[in-house]
Amino acid sequence: MTEAAPTDTNKTAGTNRETAKKPSVWTVLLQILGGDFLTKDWAKKQVNYIFFLAALALIYIANSYYTESTSRNIDEVARELKELQYEYVSTKSEVMQVSKQSEVARKLKQSGMYESIEPVKKIIIKSNQ
Repeated sequence: MTEAAPTDTNKTAGTNRETAKKPSVWTVLLQILGGDFLTKDWAKKQVNYIFFLAALALIYIANSYYTESTSRNIDEVARELKELQYEYVSTKSEVMQVSKQSEVARKLKQSGMYESIEPVKKIIIKSNQ
């Protein structure tokens, strides 16, 4: 019965991974702010993707500004529409009041004209055919 003895190569491979230090968050942040990360090989390979993400961010910002502007315009137009509706109702009631037969007769009486008491006569023309 032979048992497989652990080899030293397996132990050293595991310790190499553990001894490789990951950069701290602070170090990564300083590399990003300083622009050092752009000199790495993986960043050079991903330039198109980085530009795509930047363009997407700009489009997103522009879209939010456009949406906000459109929302303000909609609110302004709705407010103006309400004002015009109120003006329409008040003008319509004013016109109905002024155009009543009694009101027209009263205004004409002030200018010296009177309402006709005789009914309207119909004129009929007979054609000779």
